[in-house]
Amino acid sequence: MGDYDDEKPSWREIDKRRDRSSHVREEKRQREGQVEDRWNAGRHKAALEKLFKGDKGTLEHEKLYNKIHKTYGTSTFLTTVQKYVGSFGPPDDTSTLLLVLDTRDVEIMMLAMEKLQHIYGGVSAREKEDIRRKLSILALTDRSAKIKERAAEIGEDLRSRP
Repeated sequence: MGDYDDEKPSWREIDKRRDRSSHVREEKRQREGQVEDRWNAGRHKAALEKLFKGDKGTLEHEKLYNKIHKTYGTSTFLTTVQKYVGSFGPPDDTSTLLLVLDTRDVEIMMLAMEKLQHIYGGVSAREKEDIRRKLSILALTDRSAKIKERAAEIGEDLRSRP
């Protein structure tokens, strides 16, 4: 009881005593190990995801995918999309598929609409609304009767889903 009887220790001294405790050191080591383990787990998870993506996990895919977004609205957009679809098939995400619907290439647009119909159940409410709107616009305004008809069919199917 000597320390407290003579003089109260400062907070700094109390903290120093805590840091000297063998329990504190052990806890710090455990936390440091957890941070490193989480970092390694993240790296492993990313590597596995890339592996399971197959061709879509390559650097070439990433470059072409980014080029689709960069060339949207330019004269090279259609050729970029054709090259991407020829190599990797239709994109997997909603935003890129919606861009692809602006190519005016009937085959590519049909692929994109089928893919949108397929992934519709797993997207957010906002993306569902975007898909329905884009399809309704295509059903009303596209030059191709085939696209108009298919967009109307898919749009009707999607409106009936929850």
